[in-house]
Amino acid sequence: MRSFALTGWFCGGLLSLAAFGSGCTLSGTGDADGRIVSGEDCVPSDDEGSAPAPSFPGSGMSGAGDPITADLDPLSCGASARGVPVDGTAQVDCYYTNSDPTTPMAFVERVVEIAESEELVHVRLTLNPAFVDNTYGETAIGWGGGEEPGGPQPGGPKPGDAPKPKGHGGHTFKDLVGSDKAQFQLTNGKGELVLDFYVDYISADEASPSGYASLGVLGGEGKMLLGDAGAVVAATTSLDRDLNACGYGAYLEDSPETDENYTPNSETPDWDYRVVYDVWVSASAFGAAGFGDATISYVHASPSKYPSDTVTVTPGPCPTPTCEGDDPPAGGGGSDAGEDPGGGGECKESGGECTANADCCSDSDVCVSGVCEPIVIPQ
Repeated sequence: MRSFALTGWFCGGLLSLAAFGSGCTLSGTGDADGRIVSGEDCVPSDDEGSAPAPSFPGSGMSGAGDPITADLDPLSCGASARGVPVDGTAQVDCYYTNSDPTTPMAFVERVVEIAESEELVHVRLTLNPAFVDNTYGETAIGWGGGEEPGGPQPGGPKPGDAPKPKGHGGHTFKDLVGSDKAQFQLTNGKGELVLDFYVDYISADEASPSGYASLGVLGGEGKMLLGDAGAVVAATTSLDRDLNACGYGAYLEDSPETDENYTPNSETPDWDYRVVYDVWVSASAFGAAGFGDATISYVHASPSKYPSDTVTVTPGPCPTPTCEGDDPPAGGGGSDAGEDPGGGGECKESGGECTANADCCSDSDVCVSGVCEPIVIPQ
């Protein structure tokens, strides 16, 4: 799985619909509330089609937050010179919870790349650090451990709200090992499901420098649900890169110290505090119909900072980024229980009738056959 020939990758946080215009510079750090990250000299680009998509804070300094159109490699901390993105193939969708249609819970990027004469589909999932992050131990950020301030929050907290209390008093490295995963569903140009799989986040691995690594789709929490595992050429995650490619394998108890904005630590400047999954799939797997799309149905972390460790998400357009000094267009909003997330009426509790996920009050419910029901993760 990790024998992919490319050699040179990342550890950091940003994203774009295509390429950034010369008039806009964005930073990989910012308020850790799920809002748009803005840079000191950011000016909206005048170049048509080059508007940047959102960035979550915490990407570090290595370039891990660059747009997916940048040349990246699964086995190293910085940029390489091997893969070449195919012009016009980059796409991005933001994903929102039932209760908050304005603050992205995650975003999914995909692009077609040519690497050593092979055509690959590169898919990246980046989670909002208000849901889960790569901080743990004594240096964990926003993981609580005490009583929830202000009592229970209707509909649960939104990105940027106070964290939910944790029974063990925070977030540990072991919480991330052998339990977290992400499910990807890839279709061909006809909309037919071709590949459905889990990517392991981090597991014990004696062959890796740190003793831990992502085991892709064939180990740890990784698993193929549909399709040929051989089609997945490579898979990795941000914590795998932090510990191995970036050389920070000593941080197995406490993560590098940072602040609530995930400012890079001078001793570990390339540490990526975000939870990110990357996969490279052979384009030949999609046959004559070609690659269609890559989607997710939920985000999962065990534990997460939310009341539920599994949250239903729905794709939608990404909010327009803002520059320094502007009011963020997304974040802090959402809906309380009993209020329609879309503003059109009351949402439905579990068991209530629905026509879409957004009709359900709970972020853990999905609309199945016209009824709001808790989402079930395939095993």
